[in-house]
This record gives sequence, C-alpha cells and structure tokens, in this order.
Amino acid sequence: MHGGPLRLLPVPADLVANGVPDNDFIIDDSEDGEEDDMFDISSENGVIPLEEVDLCTILRTFKEEHISDDQISIICIRRRKLLESAIKAISRVTFSWTDLPQIEFVGEDADDMGGPQREFFRLLMIELQTSLGIFEGKAGQVFFTYDQAALEQRKYFKGGNLIAWSIAHGGPCIRALDPSLFQLMCGQEPQLEQFDSHVLPDPDVQSKLKQIQQCKTAEDLTALQQDLGDWIAECGIPGIFNATVEDMPKIYAYVVKHYIFLRTAKMIHQFTDGMNAYGKLWDLVMDNWIAFLPLFTNMQEPLSKAAFKAIFRYNYSTRGSNHREAEEDTIFSWEMVLNMIEDKVTELRFEDLLIFVTGADEVPALGFPRKPCIDFYEQEAGQRRLPYASTCAMCLYLPRGITEEDKLHEMLFQATRDSLGFGKV
Repeated sequence: MHGGPLRLLPVPADLVANGVPDNDFIIDDSEDGEEDDMFDISSENGVIPLEEVDLCTILRTFKEEHISDDQISIICIRRRKLLESAIKAISRVTFSWTDLPQIEFVGEDADDMGGPQREFFRLLMIELQTSLGIFEGKAGQVFFTYDQAALEQRKYFKGGNLIAWSIAHGGPCIRALDPSLFQLMCGQEPQLEQFDSHVLPDPDVQSKLKQIQQCKTAEDLTALQQDLGDWIAECGIPGIFNATVEDMPKIYAYVVKHYIFLRTAKMIHQFTDGMNAYGKLWDLVMDNWIAFLPLFTNMQEPLSKAAFKAIFRYNYSTRGSNHREAEEDTIFSWEMVLNMIEDKVTELRFEDLLIFVTGADEVPALGFPRKPCIDFYEQEAGQRRLPYASTCAMCLYLPRGITEEDKLHEMLFQATRDSLGFGKV
C-alpha cells in the first residue's frame, strides 16, 4: 500500500468504448501535490484501490478467505437437465458453497480432477443465460426480465447464487449483461443519452425511444406529447408535458434508465441478494466494478492464434529420434490448421479446441492450475484413431506422422464435434 492519498484519473478510452463513461475515474498516485480529501480512498471495508489490485488478485483473495480446500461436495449432474440439476444441488440443506465441488456427470465414468468442473460451470453459465427465464435480449447483451412469477419463485436469487458459486470456484460468469445495465447495478451513472435502443428486446419500446430521439422541433415535441406523453410520464418523467426540445436527450436517458434498471429493480435486488448470500460477492463486485467488467459484460475478443498457441506446451520425444521426426510432421500440419482457423476458412474455432482440451472456452481469471499441453500417440496400422483429450490433465493427444493438414483438420473437426461435452447439455 502507498502512504499518501491517491489521485483519480479518467478511465482509459478502451473502457469508454465498452460502455464505461469517460467522466468516471481510475486511481493514480504517480505524482505528489495537493490533494483534496474527497479523493482519498481507503482500503478499509474491502474497498481496494484499482491500481493496486487486478481481477486475479481480487478473486484469489476472495477464494483464500472463503473456499475450503479440504472440504469436498459431490455434485451429481444430469447433462440433459444441467440447470435443474445445479439448482437442486445448491438447494439441499447440506449444501455449502465454500466446499470444493466435485462434479459427477450421470452415466460418465470420470473422476473430477478439474476438467468436469470447468465444463460444468461453462455450460451452466450458458444455461443460466438462456433457460432460467431471468434474462432476455440478444446473446451477449442481456437485460433482466420483468417476471413477477419468477420473482415469487426466487429464480433471480437462484441465478445470483449460481453465478457467485461459479466465480468463487474459478469458473466463468455470464459475460452477457448490457454494459450500461451493469454500471447502473454498480451504482454508476452511464451516459444513457447515447444508448443504442436497438439492443432492447422489445420492438415497441425501441420504436418509442426512436421517436423520442428524433424529436428535434416544436412540432415533433407536440406530436410526441400527444402520442407518448402518458407513457413517458408513467416511466417516471411527469415533466414531459412541460419539456422543451432541449430536454429530449435527458428525457431519452431517463426512459432508458427506467426500462433497463428501475422497472426491474426488485428482480435485480433479488439477484444481487443471491450473489451476496455467497460471501458478499456482489458487494465486492460493486467495490471493484471496473475490474469485474470482463466477467459480467461481453468484452472478450475471440482468441487469436498467438494467444491460443501461448496457452500450450509441447511434449516432444528426444530430438533426433524417429518419434520426434514424426511429431514435427504433425505439428507442422497443426500449424497449418491453426492458420485455417485464423483465416476463417473453417468452422472450427480456437475456442472449440480449448473447450475440447480443458472444458473451458477461455483462460480462467485465475488461470489454469497448470499449463495445458500437446502430446502424441502412435496410430496403429490399419486404424484411424481420432485426436483425443483429457480435460483433467488438460492434454491434447495428436497422432504422430500426419503430413497433410486437411487430414488433421478433418480429424480435429470430427473429434471436437463428437466429444461429449461440446455444446451438449
């Protein structure tokens, strides 16, 4: 920790581009000088200066404080009812979110040495986003549903539980909340005057917001007040009938805030209560909201070839041996397949291969427990054994002596599509 008070600087442009308002700040203490007391930031109560800690450090500290390495809970999961299985698991009176979950997929003989858990939490976040009924909107940019029956059934609370459970054990988050909604949930005030209404799930609301946004003249305003005045007033803006054209950007922002946040405030509150039930995790998110942006919003870029290759190490045979020569033939074909993915001339993606090898579609925030590897096997005469992987060992096994990239591509494509966990629940 630094001895003096900390200064606040504007958020970098790359965060602004992802929905973070440029009137928010990050922390800097690189220069001495007079400081205003209002900018003093304490590390008390878990509020950690953003420059002093990254997401990995935040999550590692949370895990050290809450997770019991010596306590294991067996979690029985039916793939075809994955979300239902997960909710039943956390609803048991004996369930403890601090225990290490050992995932057992029904009908599969595999010990969970890490792979099944990574696969389970990845699939759970997909199911949570699409099937629980608490989110709506296009993939990667969702909002909370306004569903009183789901509220009564405490589905939002369970959703918060499941997300907190995944994060606490090094799993992913949904990476799908609209960035403006996430900021509002964290007590921030995003610039909603520029909000893109096309991302909203309701076409009628899109149309109404478009009319507000296009209100530029006195005639437009009169028509707007006649057509939508009552609806805008019901959104918490009774001043619409006394408004001027100059007020329209602010009224647009108020309506957006009402629709994406205030309207569903009870649902959001139940969701955050669900997360806080597991170690006050939502409070930690709020205190470090910029660090958590990549977990909750869709900021992730597709894996590049360089980033994908950096994940792996190679288990080559002794240099100069016949095995080594055959392995280098295969790796050259492997490089050509990676070029095909990079050039987008195949449906195969780097994420597909990562899922196949590790069970995860990205490097976890806390990293993998060890570096994934590529190993080799001997193709038996007259046999065609596809590449295979162990998600627990995080090792991809490739056949030696593959000199044709098209052949290796075909084998990898079939292996990933036929693998048990590939997009199947």
